[in-house]
Amino acid sequence: MTHSKLPFLPKSLAGLMLASSLLALPACKSGGGDDGNEPSPAPTAASPAQPGPAKAPDTLITRYSPANGCYALTAANRYLTATPDANQYRATDTASQATPFYLKPTDLGSYLLMSGFERSPASTGAFELLGISDPAGEFLDDTGTFVGELSYLVAGLGDTTNLVLDPIAPLGGLLRELGESLEAAGDRVGDITVAPALAMVDAPSDLAVWRLNTVRDEVFTLASDVTGLLLGVDDDALTLTSPALAGTANEFRLVPAEGCDPYPEAELNAELLSDGGPAIYLKEVERFRKVPGIDQDDVFGFVDTHSHISAYEFIGGRVNYGAPFHRFGVTHALKDCEAVHGPWGATGFVELATSGIGLHDTQGWPGFNDWPRHNSLQHHQSYFRWLERAHLAGMKILVNHLVHNEVLCRINPQKQNDCDPMEAILLQIQRMYEMQAYIDAQHGGPGLGWFRIVTSAGEARQAIADGHLAVVLGIEMSKVFRCGEFQGVAECTRTEIVERLDQLYQLGVRNIFPVHKFDNAFGGHLPDLSSGVGIGAILYGGNLLETGHPVEFEACPEEVEYTGDEPDQNASLQPFGLIDQLLYQIDYLGDRFPETPEEMAALDPRRGTDQHCNRRGLSDLGDFLIQELIKRKMMIETDHISRKAAARILALTQPLDYPVINSHGGWGGTEALRDRIAAQGGVSASFGGTRGGWVDRLTRDGNRPRSDAFKVGPFGGAGFASDVNGIAQLASNPGTPADDASLYPFTSVDGRVRFHKQRTGDREFGLYDGRGVAHYGLYPDQIEDMIRHSDRPPAQIDDAVNQLFTSAEAYLRMWERIENAPQ
Repeated sequence: MTHSKLPFLPKSLAGLMLASSLLALPACKSGGGDDGNEPSPAPTAASPAQPGPAKAPDTLITRYSPANGCYALTAANRYLTATPDANQYRATDTASQATPFYLKPTDLGSYLLMSGFERSPASTGAFELLGISDPAGEFLDDTGTFVGELSYLVAGLGDTTNLVLDPIAPLGGLLRELGESLEAAGDRVGDITVAPALAMVDAPSDLAVWRLNTVRDEVFTLASDVTGLLLGVDDDALTLTSPALAGTANEFRLVPAEGCDPYPEAELNAELLSDGGPAIYLKEVERFRKVPGIDQDDVFGFVDTHSHISAYEFIGGRVNYGAPFHRFGVTHALKDCEAVHGPWGATGFVELATSGIGLHDTQGWPGFNDWPRHNSLQHHQSYFRWLERAHLAGMKILVNHLVHNEVLCRINPQKQNDCDPMEAILLQIQRMYEMQAYIDAQHGGPGLGWFRIVTSAGEARQAIADGHLAVVLGIEMSKVFRCGEFQGVAECTRTEIVERLDQLYQLGVRNIFPVHKFDNAFGGHLPDLSSGVGIGAILYGGNLLETGHPVEFEACPEEVEYTGDEPDQNASLQPFGLIDQLLYQIDYLGDRFPETPEEMAALDPRRGTDQHCNRRGLSDLGDFLIQELIKRKMMIETDHISRKAAARILALTQPLDYPVINSHGGWGGTEALRDRIAAQGGVSASFGGTRGGWVDRLTRDGNRPRSDAFKVGPFGGAGFASDVNGIAQLASNPGTPADDASLYPFTSVDGRVRFHKQRTGDREFGLYDGRGVAHYGLYPDQIEDMIRHSDRPPAQIDDAVNQLFTSAEAYLRMWERIENAPQ
């Protein structure tokens, strides 16, 4: 870890800022001393694709501009310099002794000030950060989150006896709160040697976050994010000062510098081969230039129709370990799943029940020895840098379904979040906007990041035109709008439905599943008919707990599909049907157990489950909900709903030329239902797959019967569903390590990006180590593997690629048809 010095002296600071407040707090100087720590291990050579400091702009336009840049900090003709041997920082009047700081955004306008980082293989790394120390462990938890008492912290930083409160001062509200408890805090400081102070801290935390606030052009203050106190200089010491006493000693200029260590982050391992970046329009790509029927503004790229990147907060928030972003980066977002799954993953009950990896090494960063992998369902697989890698390969639209299940949450002993359905969804919406802001912060300010939540087809087209990923918010949960049912009685009213729908609409939700895993007030669900004791049996029991009744089966229509015009979608169960219902239950429950020995087969009452349909269709409230969704021009998902109810939705929407969506494969019912969705102008997408099987899915979905008016040129368009983090496996891959050399590096379909094996920490992720698509960033690799290694005819593979990369345009056109449909 080296500290380069500045090669030049900037212009002297000019002007004196007048104090305008009566609030007075003596400055708290940083202390000295050596804590006797051993020197950090030597750094390892960085990968060529390791993210490094961005080139510092010559002029800082806003307080967001320094993001991921390298700067020296100067105030009152003094410069901040690091003294690692003493674990502190000080001020110097010698420009050549200034230490360069890497400004890592934690949010818009907030930064970690990092003067160094070292990491040897297998180590998590050691930071040098300017912050407030917590030597007694009184204020921070093990994630770096501030959990202490603010007044206690301020009292520990210095003499507070002269504190004068002024409600007009910049910190009026905060300090009024402080004033109520400072006296008690002062007494407590004597109870323990907390000794917080400005210091060099070795790990990111809330006490190392600084808010950069503009004073005037290219002059800023740095306020502690926790205390609100301003960083300043006083001779050779650093100080913390009340904003009311702010002067030139607190006014900093950021001077572009060199020599910063890069902040640790997951790598993209992608080289741009074009100054214009990845292709935006189909006509920019060689394979589409001469295709008839494609317009100049038709979007190039694919859509993921079904994902769950916010699922780390679902079912109580302690089931899916990890997060798509963290204010302190990858070292915290993907650290160690023991925090949720226990030692060796032994208490991660949902993970053990649904995944194929069993007990495992819980360490994430930097080794990732056992996770993520394609079938580690409760380890987060959609970290934002991995998503960005897929975006570079052509992903233009991502539909993120906010997901929850109240019953599974309540029976889950591991939870930290509210199980209430609306509260769970509102939290996930909040997290998505926080993620957008975080990515904006990494790229220099609001609206500048590549991740954009959109609420209309027009907004989506504009975001894509700007080079961004258009993100659609949808909802997939069993008790949407808190509208469950118990023994046939709805738990919501029409007024409540409208109020809750409007609330979610205002927050940006545009896509709704009326039904998910259980029957609810809107209709019956599509039963999980998988054999054996697995997720199907769990959901069967969950439906019984949620509704007070088992799934009510009937024989599915033979060789045809429900029409949607059945006279009564939810006819009362007649006494003569009870015996049949009992046999249906025996069939379903019996299918969880092994086959009957051949010699006793004649005595086995089980008939199998292939022709079992949920007899519950769309309810009157369900009809009402569909009409309300149509009024708001929202996208309607028919997956997971009973076949009878899906047919009813198609019957309601077809006269209005209103498309609906089957976003993830067989959960949309039969192929006949999926064909009807495509013929009505809707989207039918399947799960992402492997090689020939994926080619078959893409060509089937893209070539479903539909009018030429619904096509992009000659292509129907076929996106795919990752279902990432949704208790569903990502795609596997049958390749072997020997295939690595033939795949890497490879070039994207548009020819504008060259991809190498993805690296996060010490782990190189490829497709052929037994992990398959271990995380979202490997979908570019899986697409290339499909192109090279499928055993399908070249013409079919070519068609699959064309269907995939016209799917974003097909999705946008479907959305526009929804927006233009009559009420």
